[in-house]
Amino acid sequence: MSLDFGILNAGTTAKQIDPRKIFTTLKRHARFKRPLDEQADVLDAWFERRAAKDLTIKMNTGGGKTVVGLLSLQSSLNENVKPAVYITPDNFLVSQVIAEASDLGIAATDDEKDPDFLAGRSILVANIHKLINGRTVFGVGERKIPIGVVVIDDAHASLSSVNDQFCLKSKAGSPVYDGLLALFEEDLKAQSPTTLLDVKAEDPNAVLTVPYWAWQAHQDDVLGILHANRNGKELEWNWPLLSEAIPLCTCIFGGGRLEIAPRFLPIDRIPSFASAQRRIYMTATLADDTILVSHFQADPKEIAKPIRPKGGGDIGDRMILAPQEINPEYTVEEIKAMVSSIADDLNVVIIVPSKSRASFWKDVAHQILDKDNIQQGVEKLKNGHVGLSVLINKYDGIDLPGEACELLVIDGLPEVYGLSERSEMLLLDGTRKQLVRQIQRIEQGMGRGVRSSDDHCVVLLLGGKLTQRLHQPEAEDMFSAATRAQITLGKAVAEQVRGKSLADLEPILDLCLEQNDDWVQAGRNAVVNALPIEGGHLDGHQVKMREAFDAVRISRYDLAIDKAQEAVNSATDPQEKGFLKQQLAEITNFIDAAKAQELQLSALSLNSRLLKPIAGATYTKLNAPPSGQSSAAVAYMGKFLEGNDLIIWVNGLLDDLDWGEEGSKRFEAAMKDLGKFLGFGSQRPEDEVGRGPDNLWALGGLKYLVIECKSGAVQADKISKGDANQLNGSIVWFGEKYDKSCTATPIMVHPKTVFEHAASPHSDIRIVNSAGLKRLRDAVRAYSISLATSGGFKDPAEAAKQLSHHKLAATEIVGLCTVSQGAK
Repeated sequence: MSLDFGILNAGTTAKQIDPRKIFTTLKRHARFKRPLDEQADVLDAWFERRAAKDLTIKMNTGGGKTVVGLLSLQSSLNENVKPAVYITPDNFLVSQVIAEASDLGIAATDDEKDPDFLAGRSILVANIHKLINGRTVFGVGERKIPIGVVVIDDAHASLSSVNDQFCLKSKAGSPVYDGLLALFEEDLKAQSPTTLLDVKAEDPNAVLTVPYWAWQAHQDDVLGILHANRNGKELEWNWPLLSEAIPLCTCIFGGGRLEIAPRFLPIDRIPSFASAQRRIYMTATLADDTILVSHFQADPKEIAKPIRPKGGGDIGDRMILAPQEINPEYTVEEIKAMVSSIADDLNVVIIVPSKSRASFWKDVAHQILDKDNIQQGVEKLKNGHVGLSVLINKYDGIDLPGEACELLVIDGLPEVYGLSERSEMLLLDGTRKQLVRQIQRIEQGMGRGVRSSDDHCVVLLLGGKLTQRLHQPEAEDMFSAATRAQITLGKAVAEQVRGKSLADLEPILDLCLEQNDDWVQAGRNAVVNALPIEGGHLDGHQVKMREAFDAVRISRYDLAIDKAQEAVNSATDPQEKGFLKQQLAEITNFIDAAKAQELQLSALSLNSRLLKPIAGATYTKLNAPPSGQSSAAVAYMGKFLEGNDLIIWVNGLLDDLDWGEEGSKRFEAAMKDLGKFLGFGSQRPEDEVGRGPDNLWALGGLKYLVIECKSGAVQADKISKGDANQLNGSIVWFGEKYDKSCTATPIMVHPKTVFEHAASPHSDIRIVNSAGLKRLRDAVRAYSISLATSGGFKDPAEAAKQLSHHKLAATEIVGLCTVSQGAK
């Protein structure tokens, strides 16, 4: 006998929209017994607020974000909000999500033409590139495939791909690059003749921005060049997204390439996404939620209220330590040896920011992975013991669960991606905004080794500059609640082993590696009892500037200027205030060029690295501190509360004060800081006014050092004619700016001491070569340790004594670290 199921289901045919109730009705795999507590918390909160256009869901890695995303989409479909799209950062994760949906009992497809998707009976799973590109199947400027609800999973990992789509790129030798460089050559030269030469030489460190007034004035010429090449390989995928926004873009040259990109993304060029009824952003670690506003035009009012689980217990066990904070005298070579030894038995993963840093680990690495071989390398780690693996600039988008990674090392500060980001970071160096971005990348990296709540991993944060950044008081508040709790626990561990040898540290690491019961309990207590974070991290200045950008796009310059002015008025950090005021000037220039130049000059007075106005920047002469070298040095060290703080800062400084093509701008910045640290007057004239030497030190007694830094010339056989001419030009510059009572010693920082035959170096030039730089670094390190150990960094008399002893006094420093031309 058969049953009449129509009678049995009478009155129950309405589709369920509560995601937790949907879960109970699904024909799912046995591993899905019920939603985890964290999933239930989030699903309930999402369901209550589901009508909002933009919502952020923050869950720790391993907390079951995928299930939450799929249930939210299914709930929306059941409520007739359709079609539904699940977006991942890459193709690798598309197949994972489809498999998860299948196990969960939810229909999913990777075919956007699937009738079930279009009818709302199935969820489309695609990578971010399929949704956002200049030829997207969803339509550019028109809605080919509508979207009712969309989930952006791992939103932070998708940002670089989204950025790339809204950025026109061109390489030296192409019609676009060569045409625009010729068009703006005089404008670039007015900003910095030296940097323009570096750009032409395709120096990888050169970054030079076309002034906005020149960019706006030459729009017809710019559009002519771009339009003529719009179908070429360089522009074909991006041109459709940016063709209407070129006047609002910034053009930057550097390293043999150029980038043209807007400060905020005109995401409405993809109407399907812009008009979606519901947009859900899921992220594990997004310290700066503002990016959702700047990139996806999300509603800041909703983004300011992210949805989180009530507890933090959905993260695995991590012991997070900064060895050089435990004992600043640990060397990276010693830590490398310890890590390499551990890799004999366990999988160890090192994340480095660049290829040059990867070379440091090359002799102990079993595999070095970049974007071309990362997937194969990760699979090896998941399948068994490999040893020590190095990942180059890969802080997100990969999973290393269980034994795939039990010790993770973040070695050095993450590098920035493109020219636009690098330019912005130079302008905002040392500000909170820069720190937030770096913390975000670091937290993403730290999440690679713990992929579920029952996973574990030791995380070591390595490098002087990284330790220095994390030591800043405000850094800890930028991490997620669970990570912050684990960092705090790690600092409590560090206090108990402070000053001990590395041999004493290894048994401490074993507590986590071997999952000691007491350690596991302490870790769980720390996370469960972590103070919850209320609200999101939104930069109010950037929210206002986004509103200004959108107003300019519809020619509401009055509204745009008002919004930009509000951002400027609310900024307190001088560097950031100047940065925002330059953007205000850029908007103003559309309707009042004279007023814009006034604003630009005012902005420059707050941040000397900004664009130099048409009238140029006024140079301010440098004087030695009137209090004398040792008193000035002690005054500068007043920011250090303890000797340990001093040594951590110096280690970070010396990280930058080293040879290498990728760090020449950081080297120049470190030289400026070193001058002040030693009690001298210190400037970067070329950086600040576009003319003069890289560095200028005032030693006192009207004596100066005119310094050109060529720390990137590691491949050079000799000192080039161009480098010699640059220093010769700086000597002439000094003679023009300072009267005859002042004397200057010209100094070239270069690994070689012999000039090319064609060069005509000034006879007084002294050279800081490889041996000289080592003597300087060693002396600075010994000086700081002496003062930190004795507490003498607060005493001018003791500082004077140590300056003299280490030959860092004004009368001795040139002799300490320089040699004559041609010296061996």
